[in-house]
Amino acid sequence: MGVAAAIRPNYLGAATARVAIDARARVTVQLDMTDIGTGTYTILAQIAAERLGVQLSAVTVELGDSRFPRTAGSGGSWGAASSGSAVHQACLALRARIAEAAGTGDGTLSADLLARIAPDGLEAEGSVGAMTANPDYKAYSQHSHGAQFAEVAVDIDTGEVRLRRMLAVIDAGRLLNAKTARSQVIGGMTWGLGAALMEETHLDPRHGRFVNRDLAEYHVPVHADVPELEVVFLGQPDERANPLGAKGLGELGVCGAGAAVANAVHNATGVRVRDFPITLDKLLPGLPLADV
Repeated sequence: MGVAAAIRPNYLGAATARVAIDARARVTVQLDMTDIGTGTYTILAQIAAERLGVQLSAVTVELGDSRFPRTAGSGGSWGAASSGSAVHQACLALRARIAEAAGTGDGTLSADLLARIAPDGLEAEGSVGAMTANPDYKAYSQHSHGAQFAEVAVDIDTGEVRLRRMLAVIDAGRLLNAKTARSQVIGGMTWGLGAALMEETHLDPRHGRFVNRDLAEYHVPVHADVPELEVVFLGQPDERANPLGAKGLGELGVCGAGAAVANAVHNATGVRVRDFPITLDKLLPGLPLADV
């Protein structure tokens, strides 16, 4: 068995979003954020639907156009919190515009109301500043946390290592979408497995080029290498982080994953390998001779 801590700074980047609603209560969200497979379209649509009180099917999210309001983009596990907070703020501003036009105080939406007060629709923008502008980032520690647990088996004769199971326990504030969050953490755990046991680049010192630059020679985990992976989320919102209470998640899944595997290998064999990947040549000299 092996365990390792996971910790990653919770960044917040400056971002602006535009949210528009037409006379039939259909919502369009626009920002230059990207979706690199992390579920950005989904979570931004969810945020807009929740904040405006409309069905998810009524929300269209448009991303990746430089003509749209500027965001911090994807990377560094700040995308969801930064762009999501901007959408949140834009929705609040839009509700205020609707309330003002309707002469009511709550901005409650309905197609009949919008057709009457805004036949051409309404729109609003909202922004969130970078973390350096947030006093809570100076007064409080801003990190996402977790722990990784691994169980491995090591063949006493050959030194081959097999990961049997792995568990991640994650505290990343409020979960914006449990399914996509779990998928990201499982991906990170798989990266950690690959880093610990397989992945290694070899550099040609004469030309400064990587000599194993394809998937035939650079080894990554495949389905047969990845056993049961479990994720437990604590899911407690962090009100100091941003308006959503969510914190960075994407890269937290890999933090500690490889170290947990290495600690499990040490626990199984007594051999401490400090140079990834943990390959047979590094394990065999330290393994005890099997009785024959």
